[in-house]
Amino acid sequence: MDEARQAQLADWMLDGMPYHIAQPQVEKEFGVKAGKDSFGTFWQEVCVPLLLVRRRQSAETADAVATEASKQPGRFDQATIDALKQKAFDLSIAPHADPKDVKSLMMLVLKSRDQDIRQSDVALKLRRLELLERQTGDAQQTISDPKLSPEEKQQRMRQIFGMA
Repeated sequence: MDEARQAQLADWMLDGMPYHIAQPQVEKEFGVKAGKDSFGTFWQEVCVPLLLVRRRQSAETADAVATEASKQPGRFDQATIDALKQKAFDLSIAPHADPKDVKSLMMLVLKSRDQDIRQSDVALKLRRLELLERQTGDAQQTISDPKLSPEEKQQRMRQIFGMA
């Protein structure tokens, strides 16, 4: 087979197409009849090296992202985090992947999630503080308003603090 057909067959097989499905597909698409042993040889000679190249590229990309992430862990936008998640997934399903690499990427993803949770918590606390400051200001005005009777002040305080 020519290189283009070999590349197509390799893509099919690397995407998970089993031999028993690839065999009739090759005959139909390429007009080449091949036995099951040929597919085993093809896998070893063509697919395995391609798989190793893909894995190495994924690992190199993951390492580059991990290095950058460790330099500035708080400066990743959502697109970068999504790419990091994808690389972690790609590496986790790659045969012969180093578990340490997968763990490192997953730890970065988890740190990102923790950071998002902390940012949400800070935002919530800021909103609560702003509300308290408004309530305190309204309460001080109510207490110092000489036009209001003690009952009106009490009613207004209940309204301010949501107890009415």
